[in-house]
Amino acid sequence: MANLSALKGEIQAITDIGKITNAMQLVAAAKLRRVGKKIVETHEYVAEVYSVFNEIIKQTQDSIFLLKPGQEIKKTLWVVVNSNLGLAGGYNSNVNKLVFPKLKPNDEIFAIGSKAVSFYKNRKVKIRASLTNVDINFTSLDAQNLGQRIMEYYTNNEFDQIQLAYTKFVNNATFQPTTLVLFPIEKDETVKKTIQAEIQFEPSAELILETTVNLYLNTVLFGTIIESQVSEQASRRMAMENATKNGNGLIHDLSIKYNRERQSAITQEINEIVSGANAQNDK
Repeated sequence: MANLSALKGEIQAITDIGKITNAMQLVAAAKLRRVGKKIVETHEYVAEVYSVFNEIIKQTQDSIFLLKPGQEIKKTLWVVVNSNLGLAGGYNSNVNKLVFPKLKPNDEIFAIGSKAVSFYKNRKVKIRASLTNVDINFTSLDAQNLGQRIMEYYTNNEFDQIQLAYTKFVNNATFQPTTLVLFPIEKDETVKKTIQAEIQFEPSAELILETTVNLYLNTVLFGTIIESQVSEQASRRMAMENATKNGNGLIHDLSIKYNRERQSAITQEINEIVSGANAQNDK
């Protein structure tokens, strides 16, 4: 009977955990629907802004924001986007596995999300700054404030390079950890041109880049962090769905084992009763 009690307690514990994982799955699904609408709305805007800035960059000959031939990168600031909560599958670990091997001795981290703070702090990597209030309500104003801090690090020559590590959203089941160089900007001739007419910038592309580079940075930050938020919620929903399914499978297996043990105990009790009755009849 002791074994039966243990099995029953294990089934009940897994059932209780299953209720929690199912509830977390529903919450993540609701957040995913909410932030998913935002990514649809921002994708087109981000693409258009990036296309215009690519034209500006292609016509810019010299700027502190452009990568110069043979420029040496000695110190990089890594802006790493993680989550504040766990139980999101490989969402955080995949990004950190991509970044950590690339770190040079002088590199520092701008940690977005408490999980990034704890990961790099535990590995003795210097954290220049952190931001732990980023969630699905992240706005363009938040991106502007974040961009201003990052821009100051670069224009004050504290870092030779700024890289962003985030999770690119492909679909509800596929998320790709990605790194993106924010500064210095390298000219990308492969970007598809959405504006067919030849653009002339007045007074010059260099001056326009200098005065509007903040818009470029804010747009990139907003778009990538929104993608990361969608990926986080989709990853957590999938992880909790799998956990619930696995729990149901365990309950099924343990229930079969419990019933077999219970049937065996009942059969043994019947045999003992029959044997006792037979012994009484023999007297």
